[in-house]
Amino acid sequence: MSKLLHNLIKTTPWLLTCLLIINVISDQQAQANEVNSDVDSMLGEINHYNKSGSMDQVTSVSQLRDVSPTDWAYEALRSLVERYGCIVGYPDRTYRGNRALSRYEFAAGLNACMQQMERLIASSEAVLREDIELLKRLMKEFETELASLGARVDNLEGRVAFLEDHQFSTTTKLVGEAIVAFENAGTPKYKLDDYYNLGQRSPIPDEVFDSLAQDKNLFSSQILPGVDVNFNSPEIQNAIADFRNGVIDEETFENIISDEIVNSVENIDKSDNESTRSNRVRLNFNSSFTGQDLLKIRLAAGNVPNLGTAFGTNQARINFEQFTGEEGNDVIIDRAYYRTPIGDNFTFWLGTAIPPQEIYETFAPFTKSDGTGSIARATRFNPAIYRTNAGGGIGAKFKFNDTFDLTATYLAGDANDPSGGNGLFNGRYSAGAQIGIHPTDNLDFGIAYMFNYYPEGKVNLTGGLGSNYSSGVANALALISGDGRGGFRGSQNPFSDAATTSNNVGIQGNWKVSDGINISAWGGWISATARSHDSTGVNRDGDWTELWTWNTNISFLDLLKDGAVLTVGGGQLPKAGYVEGTFGRDTAQSWIVEGNYKYPFTDNISVTPGVYAIFNPNNSDGRNSDTIVVGIIRTVFQF
Repeated sequence: MSKLLHNLIKTTPWLLTCLLIINVISDQQAQANEVNSDVDSMLGEINHYNKSGSMDQVTSVSQLRDVSPTDWAYEALRSLVERYGCIVGYPDRTYRGNRALSRYEFAAGLNACMQQMERLIASSEAVLREDIELLKRLMKEFETELASLGARVDNLEGRVAFLEDHQFSTTTKLVGEAIVAFENAGTPKYKLDDYYNLGQRSPIPDEVFDSLAQDKNLFSSQILPGVDVNFNSPEIQNAIADFRNGVIDEETFENIISDEIVNSVENIDKSDNESTRSNRVRLNFNSSFTGQDLLKIRLAAGNVPNLGTAFGTNQARINFEQFTGEEGNDVIIDRAYYRTPIGDNFTFWLGTAIPPQEIYETFAPFTKSDGTGSIARATRFNPAIYRTNAGGGIGAKFKFNDTFDLTATYLAGDANDPSGGNGLFNGRYSAGAQIGIHPTDNLDFGIAYMFNYYPEGKVNLTGGLGSNYSSGVANALALISGDGRGGFRGSQNPFSDAATTSNNVGIQGNWKVSDGINISAWGGWISATARSHDSTGVNRDGDWTELWTWNTNISFLDLLKDGAVLTVGGGQLPKAGYVEGTFGRDTAQSWIVEGNYKYPFTDNISVTPGVYAIFNPNNSDGRNSDTIVVGIIRTVFQF
């Protein structure tokens, strides 16, 4: 009881202060509403006159097609307009509507003539006396309307002054986005990380490797934790003998051995479906100093889970994933760059935290956003081009004409790291260009090339969308391969942490079939070459592999409501079917399918239910892995 009383005493002053502030604000608002209501009721008919729009000088009342010439004031004003050139109308010579000019609209034109004649008199220029008398008569006739127009101007000036005194910044807009999501993930019948993420242990005992060197039995049973493979079985021993005697070739032998290792997995850790609730918040500080440039600084925080950790494959990750800090929701700066036009056709970017998709056109209008676009990370845009190295660097875009443009970038992933093998030019980086082609208003596509360099231990060819194995598996494959062959860590890192270069080519396009249907698609090819020793100590310099990926989606626009979008799509995830210098490879092809429906409740709030499924996850053959299914309900608040 005493603790409750103590807390009440501490909070009472705050409560009283809040009540006082609310009361004062309420009184001020009530007074403001009372004053504004009278003015607004008188000016309803001329609101459109004050709306923003491009306006050009019109030198004759007769040019205003919706002005009736039957009233005496028409001829009076027409003579003043033609003599002094003082009325302003819209470029189409109407007042936005095929109707007679209202008295309030007429007063606006009369006010323009008053101001023009006042300027002429002040500058000692000739003004006819009869015109002054005519102006006085018109002013008396439209006295009420002119007074209302003056009140409207005073009211607008007051509002402008208030905004100037209370605005956040004269140069900066604050744009925010908050996501609250419910996720339900169907867990495979074994967690992939229990098998693939074996840490740094070498699962093959030394005596087994020694027996291989002495040309005895190749393996004992149980060489990997969680893997039940009898390498002393007649089938395996016959394959070994056939290979050594030249009956079968190396590729066939590799297939037999790697199939047994990668696919013979016990059913481990059977789990029920897991449900989570998470959030992500972003605040964009968008500053402009000329009205055409942009300085973007973004603060971000979130606790959206990484489903790659749960399933052992990054192919399962969510598009709007963001987990900051050990417990989540620590604030970070994840965007920092400046964009400015130079001339009419050239745009330049400079930044320290900028990804490729902030510069390049992705040709995926309804999936590209990580807030309101696709649900799965893998269905957002072409990973071969837009999921390469990001960080500090520059970008430029030149628009030749309405049909062709060229975009180029150089971005370094470790631009802020001064240690050896890092920095702007010695660390991981991507340099590339894209030609944008826009043959019609409804059809756009781009052809892009990206060269990438990844130092030892920092290789990610697929932006996290390929298969991923542990160093333990890599070490096992190196030992099994023998003869100076190295390890394999999946299509994401095929040369087991060896420094790697890649040449990436992407073709992506978008076709708006009609007002209600849009189709987007992309295809990517990656040619990768090892440039150093790998994590097993084997020299992989010159070893090569290639990866393919593609995706397509169709969106149905304004379905059931304006702004609503139903998107269905899917495609092939990156696969390394053959890798030089190792027995390792992806044994099968992973596929992803997604469907989502974005429904806007208001201009600022939308809800998107969606589901995606990954077949043969981690490019396994499916014999020992169930399909991963993830269902999400995403609510987005934008302000």
